[in-house]
Amino acid sequence: MQPRAEKLTKPKNMSEELSGVTVIIIIGLGVLTFLMLFIFAKRQIMRFALRSRRGPHVPIGHDAPKALKREIERRLDLIQKIVCEPQLISKTDPRYIVCPGQQIPAHYYRLKAVDDVKILESEITKQDSCLVRHPTENLRAYLLTTLAAPLNGSGQRLIHQFCDLYEHARHDPNHFGDEEYQQYNRLLLKLVDAAKLLKSYNSRKSSPNRTPQKKPNLDRSRNFSADKEILSVVEKMEARPTTLTIPSSNDNETPV
Repeated sequence: MQPRAEKLTKPKNMSEELSGVTVIIIIGLGVLTFLMLFIFAKRQIMRFALRSRRGPHVPIGHDAPKALKREIERRLDLIQKIVCEPQLISKTDPRYIVCPGQQIPAHYYRLKAVDDVKILESEITKQDSCLVRHPTENLRAYLLTTLAAPLNGSGQRLIHQFCDLYEHARHDPNHFGDEEYQQYNRLLLKLVDAAKLLKSYNSRKSSPNRTPQKKPNLDRSRNFSADKEILSVVEKMEARPTTLTIPSSNDNETPV
């Protein structure tokens, strides 16, 4: 009976031991899979973040002094603000050297119109070096503020016509040929003539402000003369008698 009882209890113990080992193995596999998934997800997130980032993978100015690092970052931030309007027609490019009798390309007048704006800007800056247009600044607003004085109110119409033709040449897909360019060039010459008057207009505007000290002296002299007149009038009034003497009636007069 005893060996038979041992035979019956041994399979139960073996099954319990096997079940405990399998549970531990399953838990370990679960932990390993979780760790592998976590590492994989983290690597993928870092990879996408580095791809979308514009800067380098290594921090800028690593192990450099703070002052040098700030200067590097300041110069890198200024790169996105650098804007330039290059010259479109080059004098050395054989494609844009027009010979007599040669057919002019359709886009030639557009390029020339955009380049001719720099003639007007250079004339304005020649008269006043402070009036420099940034490439991102609107041309219409720039001309209205700089040339408003010499052109007065009636000349603003020329600026609007000129800017409309400029935007037509630069952005509008409609035809812009020789006729439109000649009209554009006439307006450009008028605005250049107006820009040449900026220096004389600014000198006239600033000349009255050079002698502002004479006005208070004149006002003081006027006030002093006015005070004199008032004192003389008061003295005359004081010199007058305060009472009036009524002459006595003659005895020869008879009452009515």
